This record gives sequence, structure tokens and C-alpha cells, in this order.
Amino acid sequence: MVIAVALLFAGLRVLGVGVSGIPVLSREACTVTSEGTTHDLSIEEAERASAIAAIAVRRGLPARAASVVLTVEIADHSLERNAAKASALYDRLSGVADYRQQSVPGVAQQISDGSRDSYRDAEPEARALASALTGNTPEAFSCVVKGGAEEVPVTLSGAGLTSRAEAVRDDVRQAFGDIPDGGFQPGGVTTGHMVGSAHYEGRAVDYFFRPINARNNIRGWALAQYFVANADRLDIETVIYDDRIWTKRRSTAGWRDYDVPPRGGDQAILEHRDHVHVDVAD
Repeated sequence: MVIAVALLFAGLRVLGVGVSGIPVLSREACTVTSEGTTHDLSIEEAERASAIAAIAVRRGLPARAASVVLTVEIADHSLERNAAKASALYDRLSGVADYRQQSVPGVAQQISDGSRDSYRDAEPEARALASALTGNTPEAFSCVVKGGAEEVPVTLSGAGLTSRAEAVRDDVRQAFGDIPDGGFQPGGVTTGHMVGSAHYEGRAVDYFFRPINARNNIRGWALAQYFVANADRLDIETVIYDDRIWTKRRSTAGWRDYDVPPRGGDQAILEHRDHVHVDVAD
């Protein structure tokens, strides 16, 4: 089955449908789906949009705040991985006391100098991205990522992680602040995970969202979909959360059911209901 989709910026392209029912691309790019409409964006645009949404998550702002800022950026055709610029827009938004009750285009016009019509046109894409990348719409965002990672020296840091895994930790701290993490230790780990786990090679990090509840589920999906948006840049191979899995190797299928390995333990933990697993290339 193929469907025609509206693009984020221009043109019309044809997509396939992934295992989860979310349209996915056969070429390297990303998609976000909302209310039956799928928007297509480049890897670079996905990275920039995820950085903008992460600011809202870190500040504890609602998805509507991200919708407004993304509307401005999309309308200006200037999605940028520029924290200072996006932060300035969020700062201006904080001065609009009742922005949650106003229309997104109307608020966008108050914090920037574009036209209401351009903001109205950009709003559907912005809302879809904001909802997915703040975690409010699970598995609505996916990317097709191809190509191999460059070889790097395989030496473990003092924390017991490879340089790529450490880069992921640094990136998460910069984007979201401190999130409890684990699955590694100085000198490396040798037990506690499935056979062949990337944890044993220092290539994996788990981010914990406990206790398991609706609020933490949203927070977890924000991080999980951020990882997918930045999989190319961070050389991410696998993301697992909430009994769903995305892998670079099968990224054309989007988010898929996660087959829990046959081993004892708490089922919710085995299904990754309480933590996001991410691993990187070796």
C-alpha cells in the first residue's frame, strides 16, 4: 500500500506503510503522522525540529508551546539547530500570558514578524511535529537512516562507555538536562542483560522514567523519538521503549513490536516500559 503525502516544505512524494501502520520512506528521510496526514522532512530538518521540541520538554512547557515555535520556524523556512534562536522565541512566548487559549497562528504572529497566513499554512506540520517530539503522540515519528558509521577507536571511557555512547549522553544532557541513566559501569558490565547485548560492549545506555505512569510515558516517548530524529548524527543503531523498537537496519519499517527475549524478570522492565534503551554503532 502506498499513499500520497503532504510534504513539510515542498513537492509530493510516495511513501510505503510500516509495520505499525505509520507511513515510512524507502529513502533516507523522516516522517511524522497526525490525524491521517503524513509530513515528510529531511534528516537535517528532523534534527532541528527535535532540538526545538526538546527545549519545550526541558522547560516543562506544553506541546502547544513547541507548536508555536515550530510554526514560526517552518513558516520562515528556517528550521535551525540554533538553541539561542529557538530559546529566544520561547522567551517571547512566555510573555504571552494566555497563549494556550489563543490560536497557534495568532500567537506566532505575536512573537515573530511573519504573516498570519504563512503561520496558518505551517500550523498542521508544526503541531504534528510538536505532538510527536514532546512525546504526546507515541511512535508517530520515524526516520529511514542508511549508510555505515565511520570507524572509531574502541576504547571505553572512565564510565565504561565507547566514545559514541558518551556522545549520546552528552547530547541528552545538553538537550534535556539530567535524566537518570544506567546500564554501564567503570570497566564495563558483564551481567544483567540479554546475551549479545550492546551493554556488554559499552555501546548502550538506558534512560529511566520511573514510576511507570502516563506522565513518564510521555517523557520517555519524547526522548525515544528524539533519538530516532538524531540517529544519523549520533550513529544510533537501536531505540527500544514501551514494547516498541526502532532499528537503523530495519528503519524502513518504522516502529515495530518488540519481541521480548525469553528470560526471567519483571515483564514491564523486559518490555522497556520504564526505560528507553539506546545503542550506537561499534
